[in-house]
Amino acid sequence: MNYIIFEDTQTDLLSPFTILHATFELRTGVFTNLDRIINTISKNDTIQLYVRDEIEELLKTRFPDADINPEKFHPGICLNGKAIWNENSISKIKQEAVIFDQDVIIGFKLENEVSKNRLEKNILKRHYNANNNSNVQIINHLWDIFEYISVNIEEDYNLIKQKYKLTEQKINHNKIHNSCHIVNKDNIIFGKDSIISAGVVLDATNGPIIIDENVLIDIGALVKGPAYIGKKSIINPGAKLRESTSIGELCKVGGELEDCVIHGFSNKQHDGYLGHSYLSEWVNLGANTNVSDLKNNYSNVKVKLSADKEFDTRQQFVGSFIGDFTATAISTKFNTGTVVGVGANIFKESFEIKYFPSFVWGHNQIVDIKKFIKRCKIAMNRREIEMSKALEKRLKFLWSNSELPKNTK
Repeated sequence: MNYIIFEDTQTDLLSPFTILHATFELRTGVFTNLDRIINTISKNDTIQLYVRDEIEELLKTRFPDADINPEKFHPGICLNGKAIWNENSISKIKQEAVIFDQDVIIGFKLENEVSKNRLEKNILKRHYNANNNSNVQIINHLWDIFEYISVNIEEDYNLIKQKYKLTEQKINHNKIHNSCHIVNKDNIIFGKDSIISAGVVLDATNGPIIIDENVLIDIGALVKGPAYIGKKSIINPGAKLRESTSIGELCKVGGELEDCVIHGFSNKQHDGYLGHSYLSEWVNLGANTNVSDLKNNYSNVKVKLSADKEFDTRQQFVGSFIGDFTATAISTKFNTGTVVGVGANIFKESFEIKYFPSFVWGHNQIVDIKKFIKRCKIAMNRREIEMSKALEKRLKFLWSNSELPKNTK
């Protein structure tokens, strides 16, 4: 079977993550949406990816073996990349041919081979008058993830156990200090070569804990399930990872976290609270950076995705959404429902500001692009990753089209 994973025309609603990423890269549990599909379908199945033209080159460097925006899309099952797919929901398309969420097509069967142009113009950009006939989880905005993340971590845990036939946990006790306190051990997956240091508490009472390979959970840290800690990530001494937290690959995490995603390659090393938030890649939060995720009057949180586009989230708990390569200074405070674009440097007292455009320096100036690119390359090299020409090109393009004036810093 061939599967086509596509982006629809509403990717801007998932900003700032989608500035440098496709919708199917969203981490919505243990897995990204794409990884979950790959782990669900057969090894003999094929995948083709449809993405926006502006990120095609970037995605081809990120997924060099993938078939991205080919001239011809083969017959098969088409899946919207912002949806959370499992075996049951994929089977529904095979039975019903098309499923919708309001007027947005979520999945359909492609009966004949089509060109990229036809797929884009005649199918993906069509508008439909249809009631929602889908029970599929849809991530229309980043704050939607918090509704599903606990369930997704549990379902991903079951998928991992089934896929790798983990009937019982094989624990290398040389890697787990004898002073650790582990609650509900059978609900925890310990990855190869991971280290659990002295005084760590792992509590899987309310949901599973998945610890990937080469993870270090340092002295005295607390991890409450459901939770996921990605490959080669470090949980610092005394950190408190509360329920519904997903940490991607090569992150360094400290302080207190709850109901949040740190996508990967990002640092929140020090004390400070992060809740109901999504951090993209290569983010660095300075010491004592704190995020508010609840208003004093308990009213719904409003979020600005651009200078002139505000949304009522209809949720009481909403933190911050921070784009790739953004950094904060020590003791930065973010208001409830704050959005920060790509490449920002936040260092001034600005709690009342809830929208920071990409590449902002402070709150109204723009970063020096040469210094910014140099800093990004240094950060990536520290993790032995080289910045691709496609990424550098994309960052420079975004900077040149920034809404900020270029005649300042």
